[in-house]
Amino acid sequence: MRVPWVRREPLVSVVVPLHNPSVGFDDLCASLWAQSLPDDQYEVVFVDDGSTDDTPDRLARIAREHRNVQVHQIPASGWPGRPRNVGVRHARGRYVFFSDQDDELFPEALERTCAMAERNDSDVVMGKVVQSGANTPYWPLWRRDVEVADLVRDGVTLSRTVHKLFRRSFLLDHAIRFPEGPVRLEDYHVMGQVFAASPRVSVLASYPCYRWIKHRGNNSSRPTVPAEYWGYFAEAMNLVDTLGGPPDVSDALKIAATGQAFTRPFIASWLKHSPERQAEELAATAQWVDDAVPARLDDRQPLVRRGQLQALRRRDEQAYRAVQELRTRAHAKDALVSASWTSAGTLRVEATVRMVFPGRRVVDPLGGERWSVPGLPDDGTFDLRVLDVDRPTGEVTVRDREVGTEWPVDTRIDVAPERGGAVVRLVAEVDPPHAAFGRPLDPGIWDVRLQLAMLGRSFSRRLSVPDDTLATDVAGTVRPVGTVEVTPYRTAAGTLAVRVRGREARPDADG
Repeated sequence: MRVPWVRREPLVSVVVPLHNPSVGFDDLCASLWAQSLPDDQYEVVFVDDGSTDDTPDRLARIAREHRNVQVHQIPASGWPGRPRNVGVRHARGRYVFFSDQDDELFPEALERTCAMAERNDSDVVMGKVVQSGANTPYWPLWRRDVEVADLVRDGVTLSRTVHKLFRRSFLLDHAIRFPEGPVRLEDYHVMGQVFAASPRVSVLASYPCYRWIKHRGNNSSRPTVPAEYWGYFAEAMNLVDTLGGPPDVSDALKIAATGQAFTRPFIASWLKHSPERQAEELAATAQWVDDAVPARLDDRQPLVRRGQLQALRRRDEQAYRAVQELRTRAHAKDALVSASWTSAGTLRVEATVRMVFPGRRVVDPLGGERWSVPGLPDDGTFDLRVLDVDRPTGEVTVRDREVGTEWPVDTRIDVAPERGGAVVRLVAEVDPPHAAFGRPLDPGIWDVRLQLAMLGRSFSRRLSVPDDTLATDVAGTVRPVGTVEVTPYRTAAGTLAVRVRGREARPDADG
C-alpha cells in the first residue's frame, strides 16, 4: 500500500524543457522515477515549449500518474532558454537540477548531489557527466571529489553546461537567467553569470550523475554561420568581465573555453574545407580571438593552441595552415607491453605510447626547448617554446562500453623525449572490486583506455593489444576478485577489455 504523499516543499526540482520529444524521452522519465530520493523530496517541472505533437496529452497522463510533477505550457520559443526560466520560476525546491529532454539521470544523482550541497552549503554541485559513444566530457574534472572547490585551481571552469545542481535562491538572488530565443551557447551565458557571482562549488566525481546522449536534431547540432557563432562565443567568454566578476576566474574561464573552442568543427576540420569556406571561417575565428582571447594569456596555452592564436591574430593564413597541419598530422601509437595479476588481486597493465609530431624538438643552448614547426619561421616571430603545459601526460582509465561511465586508474608514467615527440611508458593497476572510487565495477564490458596529451594535442583511445601480448594465464581466464569475477581479453578490434560479473551472476555475452 502506498503511503499518502504529503505535499511539502521538495528538496530539489528537476527542470526539463520540452519540444516534440521523441527519442530518449521515455528513458529520461524512467530515470526520473527511479531516483533514490522519496517522491515527496523531489519534483519534476516539465515546461512544454509549444509542442505540435501529442506531448500535451503525454504530459497530462504523466502528471496524473506522478503527483510530484508540474506541467506548464508556453508558446513556442524554439530554444531551451525561455522554458528553463519558466521552470525556475515555478520550481519549489531548495535546489534546481537542469536536464534535457533526451538525457538520463543515474538513480542516486539527486540524492548524492543534494547531500553534497547540504553538507557544504554549496551554490553549485557539479556531478559527474558521462557520455556513451564519445569521450567523457570534462575528463580532468572527474578524478576526485572536491567538497569545496577553488574556482581556478580545481578546474571547475572546464564545465560550462548547466546539467548540474544549483541552489535556487542563488539563481534568484543574483538574477541569473537564460538568454531567451535563438541564442547559441546559452549554457555558456548562464555559467558566465554564475561564475561572476563567485559561487561556492562542489564536485561529485565518485558517482555518475548525468548521462549525456546526443541525438540528431538538438539545437547544438544545427549548422550556424561562423561569424554569428563566434559572436555568441565572444559575448559569453567576456561575460564575467562585463558583470565585474573575479579577474582570475575570468582568465581561467577564457583559457578553458579557448581549449573547447578549438575542438569545434570550424577549427578542427578547417583543412578539409573549400578555400572559400576556409577564408570565411578564418576571418570569423580571428575576430573572436581579437574580441575574447587576450594575448597576455598565451603563456598558459599549449603550443598548438598558442600557434593557432598567434596566426589568427596576424590573419596569417599560411601560418594558420602550418599549425593546423601540426595538429592534424600528430599521432600516437600505443601498445600493451604486458598484463598480469598481482598477489593483491589487481590487474597490472604496462603499456607504451610513442607520440609523434611534425617538426622537431630544439634544445636552446641557454636552456629551455622550442618546437620547430614546418611552415613557420624559426626566428622568434611565433612563440614556439615548449612550456610545462606542453609536457607529455598520460593515464589509464576503464570505461563501461555500454553506459559510458569512465573511472581513473592510478597510473605511473615515465617519459623519454625524442627528437620528433616522446615515448611514454605507463604502468597501472586495475582493481575491479574497488575501481569505482572504492566500489566494484558494475557488471559489463570495461574497455581499458588511455588519456594522453602533448603540445596541446590530446588522444583518447582504447589500449591496443598485439596478437601475442596477453599471457595465457591472463587472457580469457575468469578470475574471482573480491565480490566480482573478472576476465581480461583481447577484443575483436585488437584492444584490451575486461568482462566483469558478480560472483553469483550468469556470464555476460561477449562484447
